[in-house]
Amino acid sequence: MIAARAALIAALLVASAAAHSQQGDASDVAAPLRPAVLAYRQGNVAAAEQALRSLRTPNADADAWLGAILIERGATAEGLRLIQRAADAGSSEGQHRLGLIYAQGEAGQPRNDARAAELFTKAAEQGHRRAQTNLGLLYLRGQGVPRDLVQARAWLEKAASDGDPYAMYALGRAMDDSAPPVAADAARAADLFRRAAEKGHPLAALRYGLALSEGAGVKKDLPASHRWLVQAQENGVPEAALALGDIAVRMPLQRDKAANDKALKIAIAWYETAANGGVPSAQFKLANAYLGGVGVPRDPAQAQLWYTRAAQQGLAEAQQALGVLLLSGAGGATDPAEGYKWLLLAERSGRPDASAAREKLADKASDRDRRRAEALAQAFKPTSELPRDDGQPRLMAPRR
Repeated sequence: MIAARAALIAALLVASAAAHSQQGDASDVAAPLRPAVLAYRQGNVAAAEQALRSLRTPNADADAWLGAILIERGATAEGLRLIQRAADAGSSEGQHRLGLIYAQGEAGQPRNDARAAELFTKAAEQGHRRAQTNLGLLYLRGQGVPRDLVQARAWLEKAASDGDPYAMYALGRAMDDSAPPVAADAARAADLFRRAAEKGHPLAALRYGLALSEGAGVKKDLPASHRWLVQAQENGVPEAALALGDIAVRMPLQRDKAANDKALKIAIAWYETAANGGVPSAQFKLANAYLGGVGVPRDPAQAQLWYTRAAQQGLAEAQQALGVLLLSGAGGATDPAEGYKWLLLAERSGRPDASAAREKLADKASDRDRRRAEALAQAFKPTSELPRDDGQPRLMAPRR
């Protein structure tokens, strides 16, 4: 289920990034390459390969496209050689593709962020839009180059100049960011998110919906926020369901108890959608609801299940709650070593009251349990249920 969702998000990102371009078209490449590239984009890889190999005039861009096709069908060594040759000959397509190989450690090559930045720069300076986006993202992340918001915004501005929704989304993220001497620009970010969302980018719809709900850079508008967040959620962004739940929870209380109960049930339903989608904060909130019997029947076992999923993703507050349940038995079962482990992890994540909770419940764990808990905590690595990298926009793949 997680793998399927990851595939869906990846497909949505690619689709949204290309939504403005010519689907089934090849007008963005030189005339001699168009029949081959058009065949490739229509899924006829064999015909594309044949057309590229039959070109009579040596063409560096053709080498880049042919190399990509060969890597796709498993002839990695030959494909990589052709892409390298294209990059060395000055092909921006080859430089961009080779840069991605180094940025992601693909095709048998070790990851080399500095080399990726160098290649993206060469392609970007030739006007390659996706290379400009990716170079901007490297500066935004500080990956292979020093983190530099001025450079990030400058390259992303170039990439977004023709209305590419993913470039606009990435530029919006850069405008939302700040680092001295550069200030955030919430109004510009909101406008970019709106424009990208209108072209079908689901993560931009999430960001614009959040901006509308908070009045960040745009006039607060909860009905419009709801529409954009629902659109994002329906297009595979489970974090949007978390935001919808939060909006429902924050609605002012009414005199009518039935209306308040209805709003609470709506919030819980959105939290459940987000929790099932792998959002740790939603899992934590749903666990709290089950533990307290708020909006749902009280069910400590269900609470423990949701705390566990959130804790395994590294959410410190869930780790603390789970540790207390497992040490106290309030969830219906006790496991002193596991409980002590989760409290240790919450404490090390900076939870201010985790240490006090651990000391208060220390008598529930034997010395042997505590030693085992220490070993388990040392070995723990969070496992995200969400398809994400470091929270920054992802690098753009070459146009297919």
